[in-house]
Amino acid sequence: MRPQVPSPIQFLDQFEDGIKVFVKREDMIHPGYGGNKWRKLKYNAAHFLNGSYSQLVSYGGAFSNHIHALALLCKDYNIPVTAIVRGEVDDPDNPTLNDAREAGMRLIPVSRSAYRLKEKSEEIQKILDSFEKPFIVPEGGSNTMAKQGVMEIVAELEDHYDYIFLSAGTGMTASGIIEVSSPETKVCVVNALRNTELEITIRYSLDSEKPNWSVLNNYHFGGFAKVPEALVEWYKVFFDKYAVPLDPVYNLKTMYALLDCIKSGTLKSNSRVLYLHTGGLQGIRAFEYLNKMIWPL
Repeated sequence: MRPQVPSPIQFLDQFEDGIKVFVKREDMIHPGYGGNKWRKLKYNAAHFLNGSYSQLVSYGGAFSNHIHALALLCKDYNIPVTAIVRGEVDDPDNPTLNDAREAGMRLIPVSRSAYRLKEKSEEIQKILDSFEKPFIVPEGGSNTMAKQGVMEIVAELEDHYDYIFLSAGTGMTASGIIEVSSPETKVCVVNALRNTELEITIRYSLDSEKPNWSVLNNYHFGGFAKVPEALVEWYKVFFDKYAVPLDPVYNLKTMYALLDCIKSGTLKSNSRVLYLHTGGLQGIRAFEYLNKMIWPL
């Protein structure tokens, strides 16, 4: 199945003060690698196919959305791919890495110290030197080609929105959205991972200074993959009403942030708000596996 773009926009509801919320369902682009991962990888894949590279190489953790999406995309496009993985890869029950292996991805574990250094590490440099001509995609797929793909999300919008809400990991998706957004649209970036450098990273990745964005730092609930029981209960109510699946790491916290901003009166009356669903739904199985629980769906 080829990716389906443009992704659909779903009306979610009208809330207090006449505020209307719409969801751009990037998760529906493709069942295996929908969301911002497709946007970030599409031009990277094209670059590989148009070049004379021997191997696509990238990085990720043992439950990485990026690794999962990259493996399935490379399978569909017949791209030989290797992932340099932080930590161990021999857990036979890891759903993310099992999918990656089945898709044909080669997984090479490295120490956490080497992983932090990436190509500056002797351990990793030896791996890269073993390939004749590798094309290296950074962790999360975040480079200039990724930004080019992300910008196309805004180009697909036919209506005006007063606010765009989205989650951020590396900040590349947010950077692309901010770069091409209208000055009249406020881009609200939710820091779901408790990344203390996120605002600085986004600011330095912009080609020009823009005042129409902000980072919301109060909705990480403790950091990466930290989901308190109260937030799980909130999601049960949300999903029962709207049937929009949200992963616990990124999109759950961002949707909560958006609806909390409406409830607290932060957003202006009668505004139109676009929630950017960035996908990452494979993370649900990883979360279930690590926490020994069933995610409400």
